[in-house]
Amino acid sequence: MAPLLLLPGLSSTPELWDAVRAALPVGISARALENAALEDIDAIAAEILAAAPPRFALAGFSFGGYVALAIAAKAADRIERLALIATGSNADSPETAAGRKRLIEIAQSDYGSIDGRMTKFLLHPDRIEDAAIHEKRVRMSRDYGVARFVAQQRAAMGRPARDAVLASIRVPTLIAVGREDRITPLAQHEEMARRVPAADLVVFERCGHLVPLEAPRELAQALEKWMVQ
Repeated sequence: MAPLLLLPGLSSTPELWDAVRAALPVGISARALENAALEDIDAIAAEILAAAPPRFALAGFSFGGYVALAIAAKAADRIERLALIATGSNADSPETAAGRKRLIEIAQSDYGSIDGRMTKFLLHPDRIEDAAIHEKRVRMSRDYGVARFVAQQRAAMGRPARDAVLASIRVPTLIAVGREDRITPLAQHEEMARRVPAADLVVFERCGHLVPLEAPRELAQALEKWMVQ
């Protein structure tokens, strides 16, 4: 079985995947990576490919999904299976890009406030007061840092649409999302699943955008099933 590489999202470090990895069976070798502090998605993908094994399974969450699709565009023959979690194949709309620019401005003057500003949009209402999730997010945000936040926001703004990449995928593909995701909504994932010939769509109930933190066991179960297809 090929090793499983796990890519985190914005404001996240490899720690994002700790609970998911702990819930995976021992037969799955899963390694959580870090996305480089670069302002270009393709450059981040190239750096990951340079250090990756010849063949691997790949799972990307949110921004990590953008990177995963860039890796698929560059080296589809090295990917044995692909998981796209709470992400999208689209380019930023003008409104989304404007929002990112505003977040960059805020981060450059008051980076510590970003987590609090985003919480109500990222989490399911039932988890907005979850102390363990907040503690982990604050710790990851601190370790991630403002320079990486700014660079990767700019990388996200400049990414191209990857719809053609989706249509070219011929490996087992998991597309997963929280039902109440307000950042990358369910309809977006349903459309991606229609574009991928070998895709399975999994929806996590009572879950917002932060699937690896909100539903780690359920995500691990979905990844386990996908890994043995």
